[in-house]
Amino acid sequence: MLLAATSLPLPAQRKVSADVQVKTVVNGKMTTVTKSVYCNSNGRLVTLFRTPRTYYVITNPKGEMKFYDPSSNGVFSQIDPTLASSSDLIWLFMSGRIDDLGLGAFGYKAASTSKEDGLIKKTFKPADSARPVVDIVYEDYLPIYCAYTAPDGKLVSKKYLSGYQRFGRFTLPLRITDISYSTGRDSSVVRTLYSSVKVDVDDPQFSFEIPSDAKPIQLPNEFK
Repeated sequence: MLLAATSLPLPAQRKVSADVQVKTVVNGKMTTVTKSVYCNSNGRLVTLFRTPRTYYVITNPKGEMKFYDPSSNGVFSQIDPTLASSSDLIWLFMSGRIDDLGLGAFGYKAASTSKEDGLIKKTFKPADSARPVVDIVYEDYLPIYCAYTAPDGKLVSKKYLSGYQRFGRFTLPLRITDISYSTGRDSSVVRTLYSSVKVDVDDPQFSFEIPSDAKPIQLPNEFK
């Protein structure tokens, strides 16, 4: 049943929105960011950051990004493939492209598949040998765990996906935990929680446009 739900052709849903809370713990200090995301099936992604500061980020599948600060009516633009909306978690799931969680866009290809205790593990290797190898574990055809291993064999980071729920024909994990390991003893933990998920519910934020009189600015240092 879950396989059918995640394999529906586009457009199984035209729009998906959600509120998101991101808590990051680094060196014992925790920061919290809240935002709302509005994802269209064509890949246009509008993110309204609410706290600790209000601003918009608009991206598309080409990696064209615009940062807009309503308080100053300032806009910053850049093109960076790593910022493409096609790597956003909601877009990956709403489009049914979860087989590799978007790794293919970064030159990764499936290298092997194995089964154990009802779980499926797929290993993806990059075109660039300097990048980490990625293992994705699936349960009921849904990804529940990712491991990123550096060429020297050291674990770089782990990702856990849980709390899956169905929203009509749309399935989404509501809890994501990312653990990244540094060269020292410390690690960073990022926990992302999704709530108030809405499918094909109109909201003006989906079509938000930056005012035509916005003035070009430099990206603030805290966002670089």
